[in-house]
Amino acid sequence: MPSAVVLDGAELVWAESPRWREGRLWVSDTQGCRLVVIGADGTRVHPLDTPVNGTGFLPSGELVAARMHVPRLDRFDGHDWSVHADLARLVDGRLGDLIALPDGTVYVDEVRTPDEPGRLLKVEPGGSASVAAGELVFPNGLAVIGEGRTLIVAETFAGRLTAFTIGPDGNLGDRRMWFDLKEKLGARYLPDGIWACRDGSVWVATTTGHAFLRIRDGDVVDRIDVDGFAIACCLNEDETDLYATTATSLDPGIPVTEAVREQRTQARVTRFSPGRNQH
Repeated sequence: MPSAVVLDGAELVWAESPRWREGRLWVSDTQGCRLVVIGADGTRVHPLDTPVNGTGFLPSGELVAARMHVPRLDRFDGHDWSVHADLARLVDGRLGDLIALPDGTVYVDEVRTPDEPGRLLKVEPGGSASVAAGELVFPNGLAVIGEGRTLIVAETFAGRLTAFTIGPDGNLGDRRMWFDLKEKLGARYLPDGIWACRDGSVWVATTTGHAFLRIRDGDVVDRIDVDGFAIACCLNEDETDLYATTATSLDPGIPVTEAVREQRTQARVTRFSPGRNQH
């Protein structure tokens, strides 16, 4: 499969939440405390006072981002940041990944420890927020399939993808198993970032599974093996290119999950082209 390294080296410590928009790839370096934008004209780095985790794009075209250490969603217009939703009264954990819907509704993870269930929060376009789902085992990547009717949540330490039906009011119901990675693939396949395809399949970054998998109708239909910890991914508009983020430890004797706490990791963004054979 054709591939090309888009960015690596000292420029990235950890690469979360890749998002493609209008010819540019946006990546959150959570450990480097910066937002990185990669385009044909080069790479632009936006230093941050406090890191952002999950990101998405609002109908206005602004980036919406979950602050890692502050219970708040902020907006970025390419130059300045502003508050989108203050979640201090609702959140006592840490904000994780998010997804922004075409109508401006945002679903965002509230992550606690691997032993404490997390929650999924719904943030209305006006900024009001409520709990959409609870009892999630380290909620992580989010994707919407089924013409906007189904939300998929990666429960990392449960090793599974869980589905919810999105109601007309945006509330979630009909919770069900969508794909059990641990059961079907093994205990090291723990889902992190995920990305939906138009055909209803979902790409999954499998962390210590060292692979990106495309899952459809209960089966793995595509697989990309990588050297490193598989963090997250996204597709471009026509779904010909998959942008995948990975990380390796700078000390071979220390696992990447420990090395990242000391900022001793090197992240990489690679472009794979699984869709070019179909177009």
